[in-house]
Amino acid sequence: MAKEFSRARRIEQQILRELAQLLRFEAKDQRLTWVTPVDVRLSPDLSIASVYVGVLGKSESEAADIMKVLNQAAGFFRSELGKRMMLRLTPQLRFYFDSVEAEAQKVDALLKRAADISKEVGDDEIPTVQG
Repeated sequence: MAKEFSRARRIEQQILRELAQLLRFEAKDQRLTWVTPVDVRLSPDLSIASVYVGVLGKSESEAADIMKVLNQAAGFFRSELGKRMMLRLTPQLRFYFDSVEAEAQKVDALLKRAADISKEVGDDEIPTVQG
């Protein structure tokens, strides 16, 4: 039976869990309160971990500031991961803003607007596509 996850994928999942705990309980900077790790991708040689994070309820400019703070604190997080994980080498961390939540909110707003317009116009006036 083949393994469900490769070693790299298991390490990615462990890094994700550990970073979530570190951000929640160990981070002293209040700006990191709303940061949630969403995904981790390791380079093929396992030396670099790209960490994608979501920032709840913040504008893009505030999120950019938070990303700077995270990347400046990457050494601290790497050190803490090294203590918690049983790896020969702890990968370097690079943090990236995950804009999926912001995009989902935009799509949700567009769908709500389309539904409201549909109610205003009524079903009789909506053109259909002949094809």
